[in-house]
Amino acid sequence: MNSVERLFSKNEIKTLENIIDTAIKVSNAQTGSLLLARDDGSLFIAAGRGLLDKYIGSQIELDKKTVSGYVFQTGKPFIIDDNNISQFSRRKERKSYSISLPIKKTTNQVVGILNLNRSDQSFEKKSIQQLEAFATNIAILLEENSLRQERERIIIALSEIIELFSSSCCNDSFNEVFEKIYYAVKILTGVKSSSVFRLSKKRPYIVFSKEWPKGMNWKKFDQISQQIQDLIDQKKVAFINFDSKTRLLFIPFISINHPPFLFIGIFGKEIDIIDYLVLSIVENMGNSTLENITLFKKSKKLTQERERNRLARELHYGLAQILASTQIYLHFLENALSEDNREQIEILKKIKSLNSLGIEESRFILSELKGKPITTAQFKDKINEMTNLFVTPGNRIGIDYRVETEKIPYRIYKMILKILQETLSNIQKHAQADKITIHVANSKRQIILFVEDNGIGFDPEIIDEKGAEHFGLQNLRERVRILRGKFKIDSKLGSGTKIMVKIPYEENESNLSLEG
Repeated sequence: MNSVERLFSKNEIKTLENIIDTAIKVSNAQTGSLLLARDDGSLFIAAGRGLLDKYIGSQIELDKKTVSGYVFQTGKPFIIDDNNISQFSRRKERKSYSISLPIKKTTNQVVGILNLNRSDQSFEKKSIQQLEAFATNIAILLEENSLRQERERIIIALSEIIELFSSSCCNDSFNEVFEKIYYAVKILTGVKSSSVFRLSKKRPYIVFSKEWPKGMNWKKFDQISQQIQDLIDQKKVAFINFDSKTRLLFIPFISINHPPFLFIGIFGKEIDIIDYLVLSIVENMGNSTLENITLFKKSKKLTQERERNRLARELHYGLAQILASTQIYLHFLENALSEDNREQIEILKKIKSLNSLGIEESRFILSELKGKPITTAQFKDKINEMTNLFVTPGNRIGIDYRVETEKIPYRIYKMILKILQETLSNIQKHAQADKITIHVANSKRQIILFVEDNGIGFDPEIIDEKGAEHFGLQNLRERVRILRGKFKIDSKLGSGTKIMVKIPYEENESNLSLEG
């Protein structure tokens, strides 16, 4: 694909060829070519007749010592006939006739050259006048084509923005919105390298990037920090010259309803007022979409909290009250039985124990529904209580409790206790251990449970006939996975077992890459 095929559609190339054919017909020329200017000011052959195909799309030298260079730089036509053997030719005599006409925009800017050649006779004055008018029409046609391409570009950019706005059903992530903003800006302005910084008091950091230069962090913008702050305060799209070679585009996305972000693109060309208006639409639409996503998440969370509170009320005034009343009647029944009814008393005690477990479980569920956090002291007491219930008399047990946070999320509290309960139960049933060590600790981001025994151990790869892993490992792994935690088990025959569980405080870990 040559440069002409990259710049023009098939229909546009056909139009250029028709222009040459018409010019040749009007002037009775044998060959001709149409040269057009690129954005960088260079000339290339856009269409031709009587030329080898390999020359179509090739660049033309703009030296004033050439006919094309002279016409392009002076804006004057140049004719070679019997009275004018070209000063640009090494030939001492004329062997053909030619005319080179500048193609000018309404601003008088030369945007191309029409070259025509004939060998039989010079161009007539009448045909020259017609060709000059024809060159003017070519310029108008090129301007109209440029305006059409510009309209198409803006329409495509607007369609991307509409797509962005249509995604405001709130299921997108912030990164998906930034991706759409990037492509809308890229289509509109040609920006290739861009990033989005999340603004913060300490130092903004990158949360999204496309072909962004490595090491281009916020500190690099210290020299233009005041200009950036001004555009953030004014919440407006702006361009800032970063250095002699680099110009930066800034689009702030600032709202009280979502975190503040700043889109930055490395820019290379000028844009007009229409582009500014469309970029402002990008800014408004982007802000609206980010707001909708944030408000939707808040609304969803509030709805979940209301539903949990409703279920908690129903449980409290329903099942929990029934279980509490049942416990009272069981107590009355126990007092009514004589000491001779040993068998009935034992059965009744078991029923009371089961009912107590039901009451305790309903309290667990109530606390979880309300999302009420647990204190460190409550957590420690519950671990001690559970250890005493499940450890066989005579076993040595050590508890190292180093949880320093004041509050523990209820979901973590409940899950650690269930994992500990299942682990101790498995040790009691299968491990034949007489020494157990329990470590409970926390870091800034997670709670850590470590349980070790000196039992007979096992091979974690062995699976029983039913397909379930030994010691309820699948159950443990599943519990930890639900909370996005990590589960690790280390055991082999004759060497005891070690279980490590880590559960993060946050349910959804952020996937934003930070750069400072």
